[in-house]
Amino acid sequence: MESPTLDTVYHAISALYDNPNNAEKEKTSTWLGNVQKSVSIVSSQGKKRKDELSIEWKKRFGKGIVVAEAERQTGKTRKCKELVFARDYASTRKTESLEPLLQRLDAEVRKFGRISKRDIDEIFDEIRARNDVTSSQSLLIIRCCGELVPDELPEQRTLLVQKIWSVLTERGVPMDISHYNALLRVYIENEHMFSPAEFLDELEKKGLQPNRVTYQRLMWRYCQDGDVEGATKVLEKMRELEFPVSEPVLNALVMGHAFCGDTDGARAVLDTMAGAGLQPSNKTYTLLACGFAKKGDVQGVESVIKTASEKDAILTDKDILDIIEAFTLSGHSDKTDYMFSYLQKQAGYNQEARNVILRLINKGHVDVPRDILKTMIKPKSFEAKEDAFYQGSFFVKQLIRVNNSIDDVINICRQLQEDGTAPNAIYIATEAALQQAHSELAQELFNEMKKEGLPVRQHYYWPLLIKEGREQDEEGVIQILRNMSSNKIIPSGETLRDYVIPYMKKNNSYKDIITKLLIANVPVIHCARNVMVIALETGDIKEAKEIAVLYRPWGQYSLISRPLLSALNKTKDIDSFTTIIQVMVSGVQTSAIDEEYHEDGQNHSENHYRNETGQIVLGALKSLSDPNLYNTLFSSLLTKGISISTEFAKLIEEYLGVNLTSSLSEKLTKLTSLDLEISPVDKSSVRIQRSSMELERMIEQGKSRNSNVSGLQKQLISSYINENNVQKLNHFLMTLESEDFVLTAFTLGQLLEFYCQNNDVEKALHYKKVIEECYPDYTVGNYKIVLLSQALITVGRSEEAIELLKKLDKKNSELNSYMVNSKCWQILNYFAEQKDVVKVQEFTDVILKHILEPSNVMLGPLIKVHLLNDDLDGAISEFDKCCKQYRSTPWKTEIMKRLIMTEDANRLQWLADLSTQIHGEVNILHDLVLAFIECGRLRQARRILETPGLHTRSQRLESACERYAEEGKTEFLEGLLEATKELSHIDRSNIFYHLLVSYCKADETDKAVGLWTLLQEENVIPSDKFLMYLGQHLQEKNREVPFVIPVLDNSKKTKETLSQSSNQLKQREFTDKPHTQNENLTKNKAINDKIDNLINSGKPAEAMDVTINAIKSGTMPQITMIRRLLKVLSDEGNVDKLAMLSDFLTPELKKKLTYDNKLISAKFSQGGGAEYINKLWISYQSAKSNEDFEDIMRRYPRSSALEQILENEDLLQICKLQVFNV
Repeated sequence: MESPTLDTVYHAISALYDNPNNAEKEKTSTWLGNVQKSVSIVSSQGKKRKDELSIEWKKRFGKGIVVAEAERQTGKTRKCKELVFARDYASTRKTESLEPLLQRLDAEVRKFGRISKRDIDEIFDEIRARNDVTSSQSLLIIRCCGELVPDELPEQRTLLVQKIWSVLTERGVPMDISHYNALLRVYIENEHMFSPAEFLDELEKKGLQPNRVTYQRLMWRYCQDGDVEGATKVLEKMRELEFPVSEPVLNALVMGHAFCGDTDGARAVLDTMAGAGLQPSNKTYTLLACGFAKKGDVQGVESVIKTASEKDAILTDKDILDIIEAFTLSGHSDKTDYMFSYLQKQAGYNQEARNVILRLINKGHVDVPRDILKTMIKPKSFEAKEDAFYQGSFFVKQLIRVNNSIDDVINICRQLQEDGTAPNAIYIATEAALQQAHSELAQELFNEMKKEGLPVRQHYYWPLLIKEGREQDEEGVIQILRNMSSNKIIPSGETLRDYVIPYMKKNNSYKDIITKLLIANVPVIHCARNVMVIALETGDIKEAKEIAVLYRPWGQYSLISRPLLSALNKTKDIDSFTTIIQVMVSGVQTSAIDEEYHEDGQNHSENHYRNETGQIVLGALKSLSDPNLYNTLFSSLLTKGISISTEFAKLIEEYLGVNLTSSLSEKLTKLTSLDLEISPVDKSSVRIQRSSMELERMIEQGKSRNSNVSGLQKQLISSYINENNVQKLNHFLMTLESEDFVLTAFTLGQLLEFYCQNNDVEKALHYKKVIEECYPDYTVGNYKIVLLSQALITVGRSEEAIELLKKLDKKNSELNSYMVNSKCWQILNYFAEQKDVVKVQEFTDVILKHILEPSNVMLGPLIKVHLLNDDLDGAISEFDKCCKQYRSTPWKTEIMKRLIMTEDANRLQWLADLSTQIHGEVNILHDLVLAFIECGRLRQARRILETPGLHTRSQRLESACERYAEEGKTEFLEGLLEATKELSHIDRSNIFYHLLVSYCKADETDKAVGLWTLLQEENVIPSDKFLMYLGQHLQEKNREVPFVIPVLDNSKKTKETLSQSSNQLKQREFTDKPHTQNENLTKNKAINDKIDNLINSGKPAEAMDVTINAIKSGTMPQITMIRRLLKVLSDEGNVDKLAMLSDFLTPELKKKLTYDNKLISAKFSQGGGAEYINKLWISYQSAKSNEDFEDIMRRYPRSSALEQILENEDLLQICKLQVFNV
């Protein structure tokens, strides 16, 4: 991450310390953790401030995290168990924009398949306070009020969605048929009684046309009540409108017959499905089995399960749990035991089990949910750690949420603890009781904890304090503090600052608060110190001074310094500031009683306080930021006898810089005196590249003045090479030869490379010979040798090429460069394309022995040549050799697809097992999934995705989607979409989007609209990106848009704009030309191909010209292509060409391309490393601010440039000298 400024970190700590919202504190803590790992502060001044931040950060880090982790069921140690109540229960929260809330909500749904009502309440509060809720946002909010909130009763969820619907209507949020379909779904999930006829009338009044999904869900509603007659009327209407009779429609009929006891009628629907060419799915058989379960017919259920297995529609864990739920709700709980044997506990089982348990508890059942709870998969850490926090906390919390009696809750918790299912049930129950404000239950649970010898800690009282505070019951707050005192619990500073003082200060002065806290038996210094902190944070520095003078709360520098500096920054009240410091340092010699209430655990010696005051004074200078006030500050400090350490005096001198006057220097010297007693109370420029014509003119002018033009002549050679001007270069070289001009080894190397790239082998060999004769100590670069070998192969002299390659040494680090790899692969691929197995094998052996380490890329031609010859056996034999000898799997996917198409299951399994040893099981399973999909074997792909414990690699699927979309492989995207259907652990939104793009590019508008309908049918919320793309396409085709197109807000527009190159923003006329998407795609592909060909041909300079011209014309080449081009130019040391691209890249794009790093590497490759390091050192010496240091750190050599430093003794010595100077 990019290093933040220190002020940003201070604000973050402030948020962690002040913000009462637990979620916000959790985000802040995570961010600070990342900062601590990544930030680098160069100077000792920065280091000291970093230490200060570290102390403050450690002080506040743990607040409010433990229980949030508990809710995610990640497991706990004994220490975490003791802190199980450490949640932030503050009454206010930081206002959060709607979009991040919705994104978090969507992530929770995808990850856990459920959300909490608290999450929806936050969003509901947000939409009530704003008028810019979009159509897409409202759709997601509506959808989240059904089974996704299993913790709440269905009636409460229905009331919630109706409240949300009312607010959305009042706000005038545009809603289309998809919103009404989502509302229908929520009503069905909540078993809400409504009239389908009235619902259709409402749609008619709104001018909305019901679609296929609408009728399907209305039909489902009839069937839910067993009203087959009503469902039949809807079916007739669908046939009248020529809607297709799909699987969801017939599933509804199966449910309708089965749920009203007509299981024979339900079986008849299965026959109808077969006649319609529809294969019953596991969902169909589950509905039928639930019908038998409602009757208590165990044999009927078993028969259905058996039939489903025979039809290859195996019931999932969710299906079996639905059947168990049907048995239970119908009063047949005694017949559920045998169903547990059918559970496979595949991926996502715990989520499904949790949802069923919550639904059953909501309906008054406890025994069966407890049996299901015992089947849930325990975390790996559970058995390893006796006290590990178990995953069933939701069970206990739900018992309390549905208002079970106190005795029932305590008895069940005891049972769960006794049988080991929930060792921490009492803790969880106590926390839940506190969260839900069940004070009586909480007190009883406190007693249970004491009986078991468990401690009751002070943060357990936080929710009780909040409850009283929200009700403005000051006496209640005081009484709780008294209770804590009677239990020998002294309220910590955190408790007072976060949960007591904020409520009391509304109606009391600061002094009154201290008095009342004294009545509650809180120590006086403890009261005063924390009240003073609150006063400083609100900017009341004078009030804080009065408290300090009256009560003398000494010490606690880390606690008071930040709010003290903040108050000084707001008020510029130097006298109050120094008075507070005077009080802080006046109590170095204290009694043991005072020492008890120090929370920082630091050394409070005199030397320590001098360091602390020095640090605060340095911070004060930065807060004042006015040189005119510095003298006043120093004078006030001297008057009060406050001294600082010499270490910080030096840092202050450095900070003052040009503002350091003789007067300030004299006072600063006095401040360091041990006799002082406390009174009572530049950026480096880049060369401009000259054209060959300009250099020719300059050389002529120089010769006419008899000037030395040898440097210009060398530049002209480089210019001709960059321009690939063979004719002019040949003529100029002849001229130089006639003048006895001596070419340097570097220039000869350039010429060698140039003629290799132009396949002029004779001239290349000539210049190689000249180098060896004239510069015997100069070694021709290995890249040039490989390039020469490639040129020899191109002209049919492969024997000479292989002899050249044999002379190379693998130990040479240059051989590992990308350019060498690329050229070697091109050589091997050339022979593979020629189907020459012998040559591929021969050159591969030489390259791996003398040049490169084996890799999938370099070994690929060995497999490719066999496949091109239709020799699958040879390819498999070579693959086996590569795996065993090199632990590489070249062309693995292609071989997989060949084996799948030939249905060679044995060798496919062998291939997977062999590859798993190298890449791991998860990666190979993903490879198999994509291979099966590309071969049209969707069922096999789905079975792999359903593998228990498989952690889906979303990036792998995303990359595959992008590749399929770019290649126009619509059928592969369709297959992937079908294979991932109803797999909750897979995010399918990107699959939908890429398939939409493919449809639109192929001008298949009907399929694109059908995709939107499918999203509703599968209850997936379309993203804004999806709706915008589809809406724009429909408008271009003059088609009706059946939904509201989201509007891109200004922040998103700004972000999107910044991602474009600055030159593209200037070329607005480009967008006015009538280009279709296909034309743009074709143009972009052509440019990428041209750049790729130029790079492969060894002409990166020309490739850069093409890149810049493309950007100027409004077409941005692929990021990967630009990155590759930059790498090649960087390896060549072509600084000038790299610098030309700088003006066309935004800072964000430069980071993506690691542009600065490649430019620095090029300078090092060109031999300018020492000069660059020296300039960087000069910049460092002149740096005055954190921003300057951060800029220097960004320009510090990394990657290959840093490697060159480590390998170059001269450069390394320069860096060491600079480090010692620091």
